[in-house]
Amino acid sequence: MRGDRLRVLWLRGPSGVGKSSVGWEMFTQLSRMGVKTGFVDSDQISLFLPEPEGGTHRLRARNLAAMWPNFRAAGMQCLILSGYVDTPAEVREYTELLPDAAFTLCRLRAEPAELKRRFIDRGWRPDLADEAVAEAEALDRSDIKDMCVETDGTTVSEVARIIHEQVGGWPRATSAVQPSGLVAGPLAAPVGASPTSAPVPVLWLCGGTAVGKSTVGYEVYSQVVRAGVPAAYVDLKQIGALRPAADDDPGRHHLKAHNLAAIWAGHREAGARFLSGDADRDETVRSYANVLPGAALTVCRLHAGPAALAERVAQRGGGHGPAIPGDGIKGLDADGLHRIAEQAAREAAALDRAGAGDLRVDTDGRSVHDVVGQIRALIGGQLGPSSPPFP
Repeated sequence: MRGDRLRVLWLRGPSGVGKSSVGWEMFTQLSRMGVKTGFVDSDQISLFLPEPEGGTHRLRARNLAAMWPNFRAAGMQCLILSGYVDTPAEVREYTELLPDAAFTLCRLRAEPAELKRRFIDRGWRPDLADEAVAEAEALDRSDIKDMCVETDGTTVSEVARIIHEQVGGWPRATSAVQPSGLVAGPLAAPVGASPTSAPVPVLWLCGGTAVGKSTVGYEVYSQVVRAGVPAAYVDLKQIGALRPAADDDPGRHHLKAHNLAAIWAGHREAGARFLSGDADRDETVRSYANVLPGAALTVCRLHAGPAALAERVAQRGGGHGPAIPGDGIKGLDADGLHRIAEQAAREAAALDRAGAGDLRVDTDGRSVHDVVGQIRALIGGQLGPSSPPFP
């Protein structure tokens, strides 16, 4: 492998096999060793519907390639990539766009009965388990892999250890945390964001920990798509995973901003007419606003009281809700969950005092559909007279 090529470990396999969980564990282990490691879940950079021309894999490959220089400038030494791929042609879409990457394809495998059990344990629909089994059987008939690791009867950390040992040749730990190599400030306008084009509505959710930003933001995106509007969704936490963090960018905000610009360019080029996303704080969203030229931005703050937040923290701790790579709440003990709930309540109170957001929506005792309905009722007049209406 040439010295200027960076290792990309691509974890593949059917839905539910554990790609994201194992990938995040490897990301965590390598970064703890001092290897500056990135993590990308390919699903998180291609949440766009209807499927764009050329297919979702082409959009994923394009967005990853657009993010790649930002990761490299920030000092990344290797990347863990999680995602499904069907054919050699789809693999080539990535390798051709990233000639300075050295890919290792690792397939994660589980027996059909084990896959179904994992779906049941997660509370997913039985028909999705059948689809995953069909995916696994198709992968058994293919030969798109450099290695295959069985996951039956093993823990996530054990699978990560096996892969780490079998792959070998990992880069050495950096002796010190280097500057990120990325600077804040205006970025180039994304492709397709002509100053003369009509502004694209962008709804960004902010709020304290466990208030429901991802759940509500994704439901807004889903409803817009069902209304026939090409739309995209981005979670800022999922596009800037790089550790150890640089001293000049401890929150990785420079990296996230550059990657948001890269992904937004891909979505605009694919025809996006609406963007939904989420971040922790109002000021975080506004600091990224310059990477979304041609966007009519509305920041909506979700609020919940201490009791509701404590309940939601407990549910996430028990594994309920959307599966989010790197979720720091899942699996915590009672004391840990209590500390997170208290922190969430303090965050909510501070945001309330600051009056963060263009809109404030209380979520206590309300369903996701009820919350989204209120947002839809409020947002129509908030996007500017030249913006297309919220569907």
